[in-house]
Amino acid sequence: RVKMIEWTYQVVDFCKFSRNTVAISTSYLDRFLSTSSPSAQRALVSKKVYQLAAMVTLYLSVKLFEPMAMDPTLLAEISQGCYTEQEIESMEQEILTALQWRLNGPTSLDFMTHILSLLPKSANSTDNSAMMALIDFSRFQVELSVCDYDLSLQRKSTIALASILNSLEGIDKKLISAQQRFKFIQRISTLSTINPFSIEINAARIRLLKLFSQNSGYQLPQVAGLTPIFCESKPSCNIVSSMQKNEAAYSPVCVGKFPRRGSFARCA
Repeated sequence: RVKMIEWTYQVVDFCKFSRNTVAISTSYLDRFLSTSSPSAQRALVSKKVYQLAAMVTLYLSVKLFEPMAMDPTLLAEISQGCYTEQEIESMEQEILTALQWRLNGPTSLDFMTHILSLLPKSANSTDNSAMMALIDFSRFQVELSVCDYDLSLQRKSTIALASILNSLEGIDKKLISAQQRFKFIQRISTLSTINPFSIEINAARIRLLKLFSQNSGYQLPQVAGLTPIFCESKPSCNIVSSMQKNEAAYSPVCVGKFPRRGSFARCA
């Protein structure tokens, strides 16, 4: 799962697509694997079928949310002949049927954007750099959460709010005052059904802080009293370092050897 998502990020970055497309694609994949579809059941035990499902969910998300579509022929070329156009189209139909064509669920990034709109206007106007840092730190954590299996089991709104609260702790209190922070959290509690101090939010914050440290090399201030409840044995997705290393070593065999300037030229 981690390798396929890292590969998906590589494709999206190369094609200059939105990184939110990866979150959408992964949501399709996780939901598909939770169904009783025959192909979904095979994907749980077969790397080849799993890889095909991951590639097709990316193909679907690009088709729906990007200004251009990927052709099945291109996917077949990327797979180095491992899959045919017919297999790709057949898997696409199976995924759509299994998901009952429900393809527009919100992502963590969508929730993050809406929650940040509740920030008091006085905080937005105080220092633009503070707001930009808040958005960037939150977005980075949201992107990291896509790869993490534990966080994939949490609500998207939980991930969004946890990333924002972590980022808020990293902003100088001179830029966003304690009063503004309190008003912000109060708005979230009042206007939504999300409890910023729930066990789920606190656990997600701990996990995100660990992923942030592992992938950026920096520490966001730890919040006192948080107790991690997630299993620490699961591997995290090192997006930053993997993008700097040999792609073939961090991608499945049949998609790791694609020609960078050949197959992708059509979508770049």
